[in-house]
Amino acid sequence: MGFGLNITLGLAGLLDLGFVAFFAVGAYTVGLFTSLSELGLFTDSQCLALWDGFAVCPQSFWFAVPLAILLAMAFGAFLGLPILGIRGDYLAIATLGFGEIIRILAGSDLLLPWLGGPQGVINIPKPIDAPPGTPLAGATQIYYIGLVCAAVIWFVAIRLRDSRLGRAWIAIREDEDVAEALGVSLVQTKLLAYMLGAAFAGLGGAVFAGLIGSVFYTDINLFVSINVVALIIVGGMGSFPGVVVGAIFLIGLPELFREFAEYRFLFYGMALIAMMIYRPGGLLPSKIAQRELHVPDAVAPTDPGMVPVGERGA
Repeated sequence: MGFGLNITLGLAGLLDLGFVAFFAVGAYTVGLFTSLSELGLFTDSQCLALWDGFAVCPQSFWFAVPLAILLAMAFGAFLGLPILGIRGDYLAIATLGFGEIIRILAGSDLLLPWLGGPQGVINIPKPIDAPPGTPLAGATQIYYIGLVCAAVIWFVAIRLRDSRLGRAWIAIREDEDVAEALGVSLVQTKLLAYMLGAAFAGLGGAVFAGLIGSVFYTDINLFVSINVVALIIVGGMGSFPGVVVGAIFLIGLPELFREFAEYRFLFYGMALIAMMIYRPGGLLPSKIAQRELHVPDAVAPTDPGMVPVGERGA
């Protein structure tokens, strides 16, 4: 989720407080498609066995992940199109409402036959049916899958940032009016930011569903979105190494204060405030932001006959 929101917020400057909705779309897509055999829609005979312990079935994790990414992108477009002209606080409120709509729908009776309502989707199988005792047995396989996914997303995100599209995102973040005057298509560029950020979040939700083995609508809450926004700010806006550092900081810090159960979030909040005061650019600010904040020293004129404009005589 952090890499995805770093595109939407860190590069394009579009605050999304309902970003957890795309995460939920990815998680529920995996949960739904891995339950198709229980619904009687598909059987194991329709699986394509590639090697021992690994097969692609209509109800398998590997079949569901691409669908989760595509559906998350579709929801990103669905959210992005109506709110492309909204800025500032109104944008945050609109995205917050979208996240709440997804949460309420996931726990409602309307989608109960598919999403399970309050009972959620359970018994999601592991991606690889590895024998016990092997290196890929249990949660270890999810660790490696998550590591590979994070590396791929990091590479893609860096390439996007350094591309023409990434420069357009940064231009929009700095000043939309100037970016539009320079020929940047605001509608298309913002929409791509929402869709690509949603795709990364959908992939994160798919991996989460495979790790936990269940998805509940209570996993979709505002605190998750705010936490991801916080790790983007803590790590450094637009900095992808900062996303990793911010995640370690925000996940590890509450664990350090676990012994102080009543005050752990108080210490957590105080640490965040202190960091915002003393490191407003984040722990690892992006090089682009550092160049923007750096004021070069005045360069002395190389020609002895040249004098600064303000020092010329009348």
